[in-house]
Formats: sequence, C-alpha cells, structure tokens
Amino acid sequence: MSHENESILVGKWEVIKPQFKHLPIHLALLHTGEILGFGGSANEKEMEGKWYLPEIFSPNYSDHNNGTVREISDAGIEGDLFCVGHAYLPDGRLFIAGGTHKYDGFFSLEFAFPPFSGLEQSYIFDPVDYSWTRLQNMRHGRWYPTCIMLEDGSIATFAGLTKWPPWVILNYHEICTKIENKYVWKHLEGANKFLPLYPRIHLMPNGELFYSGSYNTHMTFPFTLFGFNIGTFKPGQKGWKKIPNPENMHRQEGSSVLLPLNPPYDKWKIMLMGGGDTVGNHITKKTEIIRFDSKSEETPRYEEYKNMIYNRYYVYAVILPDQNILVVGGKDGHMGHHHGNEGCIDESTGNPRHTEDAVMDAEMFITKEERWTKVATMSVDRLYHSNAILLPDGSVMTAGSVMTAGSNPSRKCFEKRIEIYKPPYFFKGERPKILKHPTLIKYDEKFDIETLDVNNIESIAIIRPSNTTHCLNPEQRYVGLKFEKKKIINFF
Repeated sequence: MSHENESILVGKWEVIKPQFKHLPIHLALLHTGEILGFGGSANEKEMEGKWYLPEIFSPNYSDHNNGTVREISDAGIEGDLFCVGHAYLPDGRLFIAGGTHKYDGFFSLEFAFPPFSGLEQSYIFDPVDYSWTRLQNMRHGRWYPTCIMLEDGSIATFAGLTKWPPWVILNYHEICTKIENKYVWKHLEGANKFLPLYPRIHLMPNGELFYSGSYNTHMTFPFTLFGFNIGTFKPGQKGWKKIPNPENMHRQEGSSVLLPLNPPYDKWKIMLMGGGDTVGNHITKKTEIIRFDSKSEETPRYEEYKNMIYNRYYVYAVILPDQNILVVGGKDGHMGHHHGNEGCIDESTGNPRHTEDAVMDAEMFITKEERWTKVATMSVDRLYHSNAILLPDGSVMTAGSVMTAGSNPSRKCFEKRIEIYKPPYFFKGERPKILKHPTLIKYDEKFDIETLDVNNIESIAIIRPSNTTHCLNPEQRYVGLKFEKKKIINFF
C-alpha cells in the first residue's frame, strides 16, 4: 500500500523542526492560534525557587516545519508555576492557579513527606501581549489542582497539596469571581469533599460538575486503600450528589472525556479510560461509560464499555472535528516513582532514549460505530509530563515527556521535540473552507458563515480550545450545532 493510501486510513505523524527549549508540562492553545508552553522549575529540585522562561510555539499552518518556538518574558511571575491548574476565562485569557512552593518534603523519612507543597498564587496570561498579571492569593496553596470555568465565567479550583498542613487531607475548594473588575477568591460553598490530585472534573450541559473517577497520584494513606467517591455538584447546592463508583477505581494517570455533544443536548456521555494503580502494577485498557439524561430521575451509573486496543498508563485523549476520539501515548509494564536520569540521552541523536514499555501506536475511538481502531504509529515516546492538543487546522500536536529510566519518571531528562498528527480527513480531498464568519457569537442566537462547500456540509460544531497537563484536559468540548443550508449557512 502506498504511503498516500495508508494515510487515508490511519493518518500520518511528522516530527517537525521547531522544538521547545524547556519541558512544556503545561500546554494551552491560545485564541491567537499560538500555543503557550511552560513548566516552571520543570521537576528539577536544583531549580527550586527559580523557573525556566515560558515559550510560545507559533505554528505555520501551511507547513508546520516553518513554525517557530521562542521564549517570552516571565515579568509578573513571582512563583514556581510547576504543576498548576488552568482554565480559560470567557475572554480567552488563560487563568492559572497554584504551583510549587517546595520540593521533596519538610521531613526526612524513608521518603520525602510531603512530596511537594503547593503555592497559593494565581495569575492571568494575556495571549495578545504575552503579559502575566498576578491576582489575589487563594486561601490555600495548591499543587496539582484542577481549574474549570463555570457557567457564569467564574473559575472553580479543586484539590491540590497545600503549602502547610493538612497537605492532601483537604476538602476545602475555592472559586475566583470577577467583581467590579477585580478577581476575588472565596470558599466554594457546599462543595467540601475529599478529592485526589488533578481530579478529572467536567462541566456538564446541565451546569453540574462531575468528578469522573480518574486522577493523578493519591499520594497518601488512607485514600490509597479505597480511593475517592465520584459524584456531581451544582454550584449553589449543598453537598455532592452521590453516584455509584466505577467498577475499576484504579484510574491513576488515566483520562476521561465528555463525548461530543449534539442537539438537543439533553443526553450526554462521559468515557473513563486507561490508567492504573498507584505503583502501576495494574495498567488497563478497559473503559467505562456513564450516560446522563437530564429528563430522567434515575441515578446514572458506569457500565463496562469498549476496551481500548492497548493498556495505557498516561492517557492523552483528544476530541477530533469528526467527533472521533484520538488516544496517544502512555506505557504498559510497571510504573514507579524513582527519579534517575543516568544514560537517558542517546548521544547519537541528542534525544531521550526510547522506553521499551512506551505505547507508540495511536488509536481512535470511532464514536458513530462505538469501536476502537489502530491508527498511525508515533516516532516519539509520550510518557509522563506529555501533552496532546487539537490545533485550529484539525491536526493534533504532541509535546513534552520525560524519559523513564527503568520505567520511572526521570528528572532533567525530557523530550523537546514536537510531533504533529494529521488524521485521515487530511487526505480525503479538499476540506471545507470558511470564507466569512462573525467575530462574536452569542448564546441562543443565529449566526451566518459563508462557504462555497454548502452542498457537502454534513455537520457543524464549535470546539473549545484545550489547555492540558498530566493527562488532564477537562475543558475540551465538542458542541454540534443545528444548521440550515442557504447561500449562507445559518446556525442556531
């Protein structure tokens, strides 16, 4: 089979010339079409109290090899933005909360305790002038928090190791709201609940938040024994609504995805996939799905679903414009947390050595057929501290990763290369082109766009840009639109 014919079936990967100088632990697609990458001290203890400069990747969407990566100023940053939470504000600026106050504990035991302590700072990054604006501090420092924008534009922030005790034993969550042009933190009333680090929390069409059951490391006893119960929370209500837990509670470094939404938006599904237990002895390919129905009074519950093709610890999932779900990266085998970097770089290439347990084959969930299929094979390992995001042209960017010496994440041994995936729709002839569109679209209002491809349009959707870290991408969202075909397509 020719390479062209193969690409029609499985897509194509390409390692491009631009690459990051520092480890992009956090990646965000900005409304300008550029990508912000940053990692603070980048998991390097000797950088404690310091940090690497943020970087901007400016893609050339005609030829990704002609894009550029450059450092930008850190003026305004006053703390280590390693392992923060982030979410977009309604105006497209990036909201950032938490970070790293201290590495490797306050106490010298057989292991560091706590492993990290969190920062209480918060910021806004403006994609237009690349400025960093510090906001009011949170009540608690947070390392590995999850941030998510609510219906009113406020940012809810959950979980994280605190700066001082109780560290992970924290059930106090906060919300940042804009009041008279000032961003103010306060307690998120009624939301008290013990949650893991980087909990996968989704904003659902009915305005409720759902903790799906996937997370990053528990890092503490007794939660390692029984995990954290899932549930839903509606801002303004008292307490979380209980939902039966998934069959498999070992979902560390797994992922969950709010599957594509289509009119009338009264039913939706969330898929839980991959991950393993705290030490990675039970890595899984299994998925579970939970179905919500806004018109039903029955309590939703997870059910076993279609298994992925590969076991994956570290799961990077991306919603594509054709409503399919691309899953990349991760590893099989055993996982631990020893940090070593001896011999991690291949001197002949200057790049990290390939890890035998790395899963190089990408796979795709075909949503309309409810099945998984293998697609093109990557060239670069994407393990711990990797990211995958959808770009405006419909391609997928992967970046980051740390070498795993003996299947363990290594400090100071990171992946600089960027690899781009073009799904099969890139190779199936001319793609629709939008000639004209509004700059502002309001809720519940029709809007027009112009295209010469009216007769070939089968579906239209808006897709929320991604901001990702640690297999966490709770804000990615596909919203299908009703439309009618005229000389100009009307949406409503």
